[in-house]
Amino acid sequence: MSQRRRLLLPVVFAGTLGLAAAGCATLPSSSAPQVIDTFSPSATSLTVPTPVPDQEPDLLVRDFLKAAAIADQRHAAARQFLTPAAAETWDDSAETTIVLRADLSAEGGRTADRATYTVRAEKIGTLDPGGIFREEGGQLEVTIGLVREDGQWRIDRLPPGVVMERTEFFSTYSQRDLYFLTAAGDSLVPDPRWTSTANSDLGYALVNLLATGPRPALDDAVGSRLPLSVSVRPAEQNGDAGTTIDVTGLPVLSSRATEQFAAQVVWTLARADVPGPYRIERDGAPLDERFEGGWTTEDVRSFDPYPPSEPMRLALTSADGLVRLEQSGARPAGGPWSAVRGGRTGVLSQDGRSVAVVTGPPEGQQGDVTVLAGPVDGDPEEALRARTVAGPTFHPVDGSLWMLVDGTRLVRAAIGGDRPVVREFEAGPILELGENIAGLQIDRSGTRLAVVADGRVFVGALAAEGGDPLPGTFRQVGRALGDSATAVAWQDRSTLVVSRTTTEAPVVTISVDGAITEPLSQRNISGPVTEVAAAGREVYAVDQRSLLRLDTGAETGERYWREIAGLAAIRADPVVAG
Repeated sequence: MSQRRRLLLPVVFAGTLGLAAAGCATLPSSSAPQVIDTFSPSATSLTVPTPVPDQEPDLLVRDFLKAAAIADQRHAAARQFLTPAAAETWDDSAETTIVLRADLSAEGGRTADRATYTVRAEKIGTLDPGGIFREEGGQLEVTIGLVREDGQWRIDRLPPGVVMERTEFFSTYSQRDLYFLTAAGDSLVPDPRWTSTANSDLGYALVNLLATGPRPALDDAVGSRLPLSVSVRPAEQNGDAGTTIDVTGLPVLSSRATEQFAAQVVWTLARADVPGPYRIERDGAPLDERFEGGWTTEDVRSFDPYPPSEPMRLALTSADGLVRLEQSGARPAGGPWSAVRGGRTGVLSQDGRSVAVVTGPPEGQQGDVTVLAGPVDGDPEEALRARTVAGPTFHPVDGSLWMLVDGTRLVRAAIGGDRPVVREFEAGPILELGENIAGLQIDRSGTRLAVVADGRVFVGALAAEGGDPLPGTFRQVGRALGDSATAVAWQDRSTLVVSRTTTEAPVVTISVDGAITEPLSQRNISGPVTEVAAAGREVYAVDQRSLLRLDTGAETGERYWREIAGLAAIRADPVVAG
């Protein structure tokens, strides 16, 4: 085990974090899609269900399911609905299951003192004690038994674990990101977790959870400066503004390691709206004397997990090669790339210096495709020819170009020499996802890979050492979309944009953990959509008419897809970093 990996071993877990299962804001399969946002009410607005005198058993079970969404003090609110014996033995730490809606039906004959109900529901996902949501389909069926004690119905038989309806989850839990280090150690990777909205000591809880390490899928992909020896304890706030976090067992760190440690903590707290500045202490003393008054995000700005992105400056046309987008409209980019014909798709490197274009015969005609790559202001060089190419996508760290060739070979081309140097590496973790791999894109941290396989979307991790796709880490996200996906792009490090074959909700976003799926505006766009790209707040899509642009940061009433000046009614593809 490498030293870097040792830094990832879990440490003390905060048992009072109050985590429970995450709901999934998915697209209905049989009705018009609706935007469903996470709902995070203040703690004072939450109504805690309690048993009602002489309450009928079916209503008591329903209130119990609502109370189960409140995880504080080992689900103390839900235990009120149990008999004393059941309250003592109920294992609420077992698997937590989120369902769309729980339906109750009476089982057997009800007597004066006994009743049994079966809960049936469509499963959406599960959540583990660390707040990690996993999308999961199928049907749930559990049996709950009740007994009348002292004239009141109470639950005396129930399976281990928690069952929670989606609406209850969104009333009581919020998605918040933990941040870990990229393989290079110079940037941050979000690891979304679900925590109680009503948590009164959120800063302590999040840092304690951060100290347990990343989710298993990222274990070999990211690093952390919170080693095994660390534990986190609440610190005296002394009435000062901001938040104090005190850690024990932290070894002496170099100045660089101290900055990395602070970056993880500061961005985790800042993005969760925990008030700063952040006084980080080791055994009651400042971690770094220079920041005795506290750290801010400006002190670790270079680690910003959501750095600004330039809007699209280039597009690709079949007849005119690369074109440059300016205020007045599109014009030829000039140079050798404008002479490229038959362009199908293009992509920029993360630093904007290199470009790759896939060219081929006109649609409907047979023939090989060619991948050209090189400097934006230089000459295109042929990287390879193949029957099919999925991608390409640039790795943000080493600048190599990744492609799945002929549906079987995963290759990467080193750009920058006289000619691209192509080598093959292990494709198994991708090939096992499906027969038809239609798209893949590396995220902007170089940690995750998104894949479209047989119309479904998958997300997996890339090894910190070597960068290969990690077996066992790929999982499907956006299950409610079925097999309608045509292309995928990263809007940022925690959000995917997906284009679809459907006329309803032809472009959607999916959170990287799969918990939230939301349709983008359907105004002035006509599915199916064949290509999608993103650059910061702007999303680009190719529908049956033309290349369109959507400003997702605009006021809701102004969010409509717009054609790009100079490219209206022209077949063009977006060219952005990715």
